[in-house]
Amino acid sequence: MPESFIGVDLHKKNCVFSELDSRGNLIRKGTFSNNNSGIGKFIMNLNAQAKITVEPLLNYLWFLDQVSPHVESVHPANPQRVRIIAEAKNKTDSYDSRMLAELLRTNFLPESYYIPKEVRGLRLLLRQRHHLVKIRTGLKSRIRHLLFLNGSVVTGSDISSPKSNQEITELDLPNMTRGSVNQCQELIKSLNMEIKRLEDYLCRSCADIEDVKLLKTIPGIADLRAAIIYSEVFDITRFKSYKKFCSYTGMVPIVRASGDKVYTGSMTKEGSKSLRYVFIEAAPTAHRKSRSLGRLYYRTLCRSSPQIAKVAVAHKLAKIVYAMLKNRQPFIEPK
Repeated sequence: MPESFIGVDLHKKNCVFSELDSRGNLIRKGTFSNNNSGIGKFIMNLNAQAKITVEPLLNYLWFLDQVSPHVESVHPANPQRVRIIAEAKNKTDSYDSRMLAELLRTNFLPESYYIPKEVRGLRLLLRQRHHLVKIRTGLKSRIRHLLFLNGSVVTGSDISSPKSNQEITELDLPNMTRGSVNQCQELIKSLNMEIKRLEDYLCRSCADIEDVKLLKTIPGIADLRAAIIYSEVFDITRFKSYKKFCSYTGMVPIVRASGDKVYTGSMTKEGSKSLRYVFIEAAPTAHRKSRSLGRLYYRTLCRSSPQIAKVAVAHKLAKIVYAMLKNRQPFIEPK
């Protein structure tokens, strides 16, 4: 069968596709439902020599898993760079799908990384833990807000600690407020148990992974942080240099140059949000435990703010991670 190129514009309910031949002529276009039945019908008409591209949105991994056995290859597109290349004043779903197919046909498609199945489960559980922690943080903020509305304060930094709970018990609160606070406290206890169970499982699952063992030698990187870095990176060789890796974390400055003027702004914050969060979260512990990272922190602090100094350490941690995984060597404190 002749070679063809298919671009798919994914949506929650209905997806739009366009199929081109090797010369760029439109073979067919249409829609299908984003569910098992709709994709099953779409697969029935697929060409075994077809190549498919889709932007990494919504349930694109599940979609690619369904169609990949029935086509020659699948190619997730890079959404930021596709937006620049295919930008148009009049955009429609049909236009987007055809443009994706055209970029794939002409070898101009900026591709995104296709996450292997073996690491997706780990990444899902780690993000589930992060989601539960965010809910718990929201409940703690809710308790503080309820106390504030009644002119009450708690001295403890952790509103759910035994000391803080004892203080809350001794406060004179209206019955309705007391009931709401107690409800939040019970939910926090339940979340604590679920988060602890999830963390224990994740630590056991990653204990024998070589990359995780290497990462745990870095100051400030313990079991969970090492597991997050491993799940987000997986294969360090997909980054050609440490600059590419740091750019993927989003911890590089925005640079705009025009003529002899160069503007350097804040972080791009593009790429893996989880990686960026881990490095910035690990920075305070890292600069306290490592002499070299501590010198970097205070050297930056002398000419800037604590936040920028922390980001400088986080950026350095990213470079260290790249070098360690690339060279397969543990962290060694510079003399």
